[in-house]
Amino acid sequence: MSLIEIILISVGLSLDVYAVVVCQGSLLLRIEKNKLFKLCALFCIWQVAAAFLGIMISYIPYLSVMQEQMRFLWELVSVIIVLVLGCYMIYKAWQDKAFFEHRSDINYKAVCVTCFFTSLDAFFAGMAFGFMEAKLIFVFLSMLIVTVVVVILGMYTGYRIGYEHKKRAYIIGAFLLFISAVEMIARYIA
Repeated sequence: MSLIEIILISVGLSLDVYAVVVCQGSLLLRIEKNKLFKLCALFCIWQVAAAFLGIMISYIPYLSVMQEQMRFLWELVSVIIVLVLGCYMIYKAWQDKAFFEHRSDINYKAVCVTCFFTSLDAFFAGMAFGFMEAKLIFVFLSMLIVTVVVVILGMYTGYRIGYEHKKRAYIIGAFLLFISAVEMIARYIA
């Protein structure tokens, strides 16, 4: 898997985090650096841990033996995972849940629950990374850097503008995932 594919998938997945953080930023009275740091750390830990667990699925001995024998099938499964994640992001964009915007502080218990649910996408993407034999250091660095940037951008966007950009973030994330799936098809399956 190329570095461009890894970055595209990382950015596509992180836009789910962006949408969540935009909503959180719209609630704050002011942005404090320590709270921003805590949010970055929470989302990074959850995203990287979930991707790591997904990658470890591909290292299960039976699957790794099968991976050598059925390389084409695992590449196809990886493409399907990325396409399904893109479709899921489109679904979340059109779900258009109501959001009550009011001033409050960060509820870290609720943020941890949100981190868990946003990291499920990273878990499945980690499986795709593992099946496509992506270099782990590139995956983890890409996810860390992109997640930190997205949390900071999302927090300030929500604080300044509000949560209205949440839907666009999901659509752009889905678009990036679709582009990376097409790239994977062109490179590995075709």
